[in-house]
Amino acid sequence: MALTLAQLRIFSAVAKHGSLRGAARALDLAQSSVTQQLQNLELELGAPLFTRTNRGIALTVYGERLLARAGSILGECERTEEEMRQLRGDYEGSVSFGMSTEPMIDTLAPVLTQYRARFDKVRVHLMSGTSRKMISWLRDGTLDFAVALVAPNTDTHDLAVTTLYASDPVVVCRRDHPLRHARSLAELAGCEWIGTRAPNASNAPANRLIDLFGRNGLPPPRIVATTEALLDTLHLVVETDWLSLEPSIVTRHRLFGGALASIAIAERAAPSNVCVLQRASVPLTPAAQELATMIASYARMIKPHDSAS
Repeated sequence: MALTLAQLRIFSAVAKHGSLRGAARALDLAQSSVTQQLQNLELELGAPLFTRTNRGIALTVYGERLLARAGSILGECERTEEEMRQLRGDYEGSVSFGMSTEPMIDTLAPVLTQYRARFDKVRVHLMSGTSRKMISWLRDGTLDFAVALVAPNTDTHDLAVTTLYASDPVVVCRRDHPLRHARSLAELAGCEWIGTRAPNASNAPANRLIDLFGRNGLPPPRIVATTEALLDTLHLVVETDWLSLEPSIVTRHRLFGGALASIAIAERAAPSNVCVLQRASVPLTPAAQELATMIASYARMIKPHDSAS
């Protein structure tokens, strides 16, 4: 069996457009050619990739698995072509990277401004989310690299990890919260909280908030909502009596600081580091490496005492 890139491109286009005609139009090919290539691919794989429905065609279970593989393969081919051009000094193409809240607020704007001044032909795409989600995106090839929180128990066996600085999480609340002067976690035990993701009963503690309560002998926090975006979290904190565990910088940032306060409890969350992560087996393109290096250098410059060697 010998799959070809042409077959994978045609298959991916059919999946994207939902029809042979749409794929043929997008690829500027005759529909008969698309049909023939798809039939050859199914014959070689020995499995049907699409099934017809009233709304067009839909992926079978075989097609869904192949689509994930095809996306990764075609993405690597595109990165390879870009890398060869960039090694010749032609800095074009794209960089996709992920950032969690803390490094995004700390470093993104000044670094990206400088990067764009040097590499104005490189398209930059930023994705945000939980560290767990970004590690998943790294592994499937969606991201070139990520700058995210890494806890001591995080599985990074297949990743290259460069530590930048220690994270500084605090309990945040609206500025006029009735418990803003609390000094212990026990005083906040009856409060309702916003979490970064739903608690996982089969793998507790699931995140730093749940871990913080557990390590201090308290029942699990009452999590009323989970979010994956900082803006969603802070909006809920400002508008309610709910609390959240967030980077201390959000209470000082000009967009949020006037409405938020931190609660100076004695207990501290488990240590986590802000790190640059990439796949250990795949080198970054020159354009991606430049951006990752600039972020790391700037982070270490603004937080020199926290930087790890």
